[in-house]
Amino acid sequence: MEWIDHYNVFDSDPRSQGEGDAQANTLYGDTLGFGHYADRIADLTPRTERLPPGATPFDVPYVSRGSTLMFNVADYGHTLMTDFFAAGGKFQRAEFHSPAELAALKEKVVINCPGYGGRDLWKDESITPVRGQIGWLIPQPELTYGVFYKDVNVLPRRDGIVVQALEGGDLKGYNDSNETPDRAESERAVAAMGELYSRYWKPRAG
Repeated sequence: MEWIDHYNVFDSDPRSQGEGDAQANTLYGDTLGFGHYADRIADLTPRTERLPPGATPFDVPYVSRGSTLMFNVADYGHTLMTDFFAAGGKFQRAEFHSPAELAALKEKVVINCPGYGGRDLWKDESITPVRGQIGWLIPQPELTYGVFYKDVNVLPRRDGIVVQALEGGDLKGYNDSNETPDRAESERAVAAMGELYSRYWKPRAG
């Protein structure tokens, strides 16, 4: 993990609608009673600071800068897999239709983590799918900061640039089990960032 700068960029004053969890509630509503703990964990990360107009290349009147933890998922996954195989681990594909079939396994210990599949396997209707989608751009090592603008979040991971549309707040994708990629959603997210960057990216003369 590593700390990177993260910029929240707004065309209008975000204080008019609150910030963080409060802003999401104001904009999108919270009909399910999600837990919101931003005020309770505020001291766990560096404080966000408001920057004066002109202090950054972003041609918008409201910019704040904070720090966020970036997970190097690709390298971490590689490390876990390497250790797993070095210890004699192996993958074996299997399909289960009922918990009773687990008794046929020769292993003495079974770690139950089927994810959304547990809804059918254990007949647990309380398990609710939440659809999520990220778009990927090619890695750019020189990009070392994240940006949030127009409900789109961008993070520069080592294996690619993550672009994710977040409009709708916590309810986005709730109870949606559709796993089909929505290219149009990612294209809109990239276009929103493209519009922001086009304000200050000017071709060099000559």
